[in-house]
Amino acid sequence: MRYIFCLLLFTCFSLIVLGQENIYSKEGKPLLNRFQYIASCLRSLHKDRNDQAALAICECKANSLNRRVSNKRYRKFTKNGVIDLIQIIKEDTTLEKQLNECFYNSGQMILIQAEGFQNEFISSCIKNIQKNTAKTLDSNKVMKFCSCQLELIKSKKSDSAIKTMLDLNSLFFYEMVYKCGDPYSSIKDMERNWRNQFTHDIDGPQADTLKVLNLNGMTYLKVRVGSKTQVWLFDTGASDLLINIETEELLKNENILNSSSYLGTGEYEMANGVVDTCRKYNVSNIQIGRYMVNNVIVAVSNKGKRIIMGRALLNKFKKWSINNEENTLILVK
Repeated sequence: MRYIFCLLLFTCFSLIVLGQENIYSKEGKPLLNRFQYIASCLRSLHKDRNDQAALAICECKANSLNRRVSNKRYRKFTKNGVIDLIQIIKEDTTLEKQLNECFYNSGQMILIQAEGFQNEFISSCIKNIQKNTAKTLDSNKVMKFCSCQLELIKSKKSDSAIKTMLDLNSLFFYEMVYKCGDPYSSIKDMERNWRNQFTHDIDGPQADTLKVLNLNGMTYLKVRVGSKTQVWLFDTGASDLLINIETEELLKNENILNSSSYLGTGEYEMANGVVDTCRKYNVSNIQIGRYMVNNVIVAVSNKGKRIIMGRALLNKFKKWSINNEENTLILVK
């Protein structure tokens, strides 16, 4: 009696296992070997069964396919015993959506893509960076950035953490830029940050306080270049000094801008997102307050009217700050 019971139990267990071995049609006909389908799915993700997240995705897809395809559709897309699963899925948009949700709902879709398709991930990263700027970028720097970004993404445990890191305003994004560098910057861009040798470019007192003009939330400074003192708009989002064609002609007439000070051209992104190719010069003896500042890059825009002071000049100083209450600029050499 016990033998018969065990035999029945084994038979029932075997039927359950057999029921899990295949993916069936709506009518109950075996269509695909479930184990082989999952193995093929894992290979497409460049994963194996040890990766629990990838395995869960493939099992989800197998479950979504089971009892979904009719015998009629199976025959329509089967030739010489080979089923065209891609066409079957394309014809059933609801099924296609369910299969995609297996990825989306896993919470690790980006991570799996980054781990399984590293070359494709880096290539996509490079294309996106190049698409987002009109600048001529350093290809080696962009490649290093994307490779570094890939490793950071692989260190995250979920898509939510990765998406936070890819948010341009998040702390994680700036962690990435800090560790991987800015792919849009050049060596000259990095040189605009303060360095100890900048003290040699400044002649003047240890500290000085200048009056500034605040109008409609904007800050204006008096700066003297050559014989003319002008009011410059201080733009913390700009890098170099930006002048118009009229100011360029004035400085050329005084031989401040000439062939020896010419640095070639550079691309500058304006506040409205337009990229302008500007002529660049290295200018010295720029007076701000009681200081004379040397080796300052001045760019000429054919499109701009206002003259703008970017941070590059003030970043020559060890410290600078705006006192909004007293409308002053404090400079420390």
